[in-house]
Amino acid sequence: MSSRSKVTDQGSSTTGHGIVRRRGAVLALVIAVVFVVFVLVGAKILVDRSVYTPVAMGPVSAPAGDSGTCTDIIGDLPDRLGDYRDVGVTDPAPEGTAGYRDSGGTELALRCGVNAPGQYTRLSSVEEAGGEQWLRVTDATPGSGLTTWYSVGHSPVVAVTTEGRLDTADLAGVGEVTSRHGDDGDAPAPGPAPLADLPARGGDSCNAVEDALPDTLGEYRRVDPGTLDPEAAAAVEGSAVWVAEGREPVVLRCGVGLPDSYEAGAQLTQVDDVPWFEDTALAEGSTAGVWYSMGYADTVAVSLPLDAGNSVLTAVSAAIDENLERTAER
Repeated sequence: MSSRSKVTDQGSSTTGHGIVRRRGAVLALVIAVVFVVFVLVGAKILVDRSVYTPVAMGPVSAPAGDSGTCTDIIGDLPDRLGDYRDVGVTDPAPEGTAGYRDSGGTELALRCGVNAPGQYTRLSSVEEAGGEQWLRVTDATPGSGLTTWYSVGHSPVVAVTTEGRLDTADLAGVGEVTSRHGDDGDAPAPGPAPLADLPARGGDSCNAVEDALPDTLGEYRRVDPGTLDPEAAAAVEGSAVWVAEGREPVVLRCGVGLPDSYEAGAQLTQVDDVPWFEDTALAEGSTAGVWYSMGYADTVAVSLPLDAGNSVLTAVSAAIDENLERTAER
């Protein structure tokens, strides 16, 4: 009896030590997991603090930025716009502004009360999001990846700028706010189509030039006037138009006069067989210059965005040289 009892006692003692060791191992594992969780949470907090910092924004022309409507719009904005999180604006923050960032630190700047851009014309294509009409404008500056969306269906105008990815659907939250607080009766009116103020004689030779031009010019596609609303169609009567999303249009008008800025001896740019004069005066907010062909019986004017590329003038020059009569001065 004593012998069996001794064995039993030893077995109980061994089992007890095993349970203690297992409990210790489980406890150590739990502590390790908790430690890892704390480390990960701490790391995320540190990353968030370094990534989701307020956006620095300088002053720009925003005549209605300090209006009560802009105050209401800024105060009612959603915490997120797609992948972007509200992070605020560094002090001193301009009136009517909000700042967002995505997980990579890319900035998104929102400004209320700005002027409608010069790119907003009868030819502009707008998109709807959140009950608001949005005009997308791509920065034509070489090396820039900035895109700005302007609300043009209500007043005041809101501009949303980022160099990151932003879909129209991501603007729905802002659109709901601008359409709720804004005034659609005072929405900005689109400006005239480029070159619409230039009288054009036209004629068979000019028609031949237009017919010789391609349906596409780089990223630009030619517009069929029959697909436009009556006001837009009237605005481009006598012109050929090519458009690209987010960019100002390419507009050609044949049989025009030379601009007041042209003087004898002015610097010309030769493109194949056609010399061109560039009128460098730009409309407010526009990045398109106007080029005038020289040395032919009819003068062709081309409104050419900064980022349209040389292929446009090359194609137009070929059509001019094939269809217009050269002048003696050439």
